[in-house]
Amino acid sequence: MNGGIWTMCVSLEEEEVTMLSRVGFPTEPLCTNYLAESDEEEPRADWQHRMQNLSISCALVCLIVLGSAALVGAFGICKHQISAVLVTGVMYLLAGLFAMFTLMIIHFKRIQRVSTRGSSHGDHTGDGVVGPQAPALPLLSAREFSTAWSLELGWGGVALATTTSLLWILLSKIMRYNPLSAMLL
Repeated sequence: MNGGIWTMCVSLEEEEVTMLSRVGFPTEPLCTNYLAESDEEEPRADWQHRMQNLSISCALVCLIVLGSAALVGAFGICKHQISAVLVTGVMYLLAGLFAMFTLMIIHFKRIQRVSTRGSSHGDHTGDGVVGPQAPALPLLSAREFSTAWSLELGWGGVALATTTSLLWILLSKIMRYNPLSAMLL
């Protein structure tokens, strides 16, 4: 199985899907969309909806804070406003914090097993298993989730935002205690 933030798909060759259909496993759906269009198609529990909405909210807050920090930082540099430069550093730190929240929510969403929590829906599709649940229970612990480049890029962005925050705060300290500007005044 491979999956992203919005979907999880069974990654089997056509021959393997045909072979599984002969022994009784259904061939449809090959992909599960986390953002189903209607409530009838949506078997997930409420905690998954809340985690997904919280992740989206944190990502949007991160983007809004980054855009605002760019504007405030440009103003602080152009007008030599020390307080605006310091606020920019704090805003970059907040953006890194919200990005970290987003990535942690995605991580815990991936490792959470509905079967250990007691699934409330009858078809037990929360584990991402296509087919009957009973024969698949011993296989659930053998599942491995591996991440791709986008998650690593996200953690790199968190590190970059934190480093940038420290550099903006350092710039505000340099602007405040610059001996060269004291000599000119």
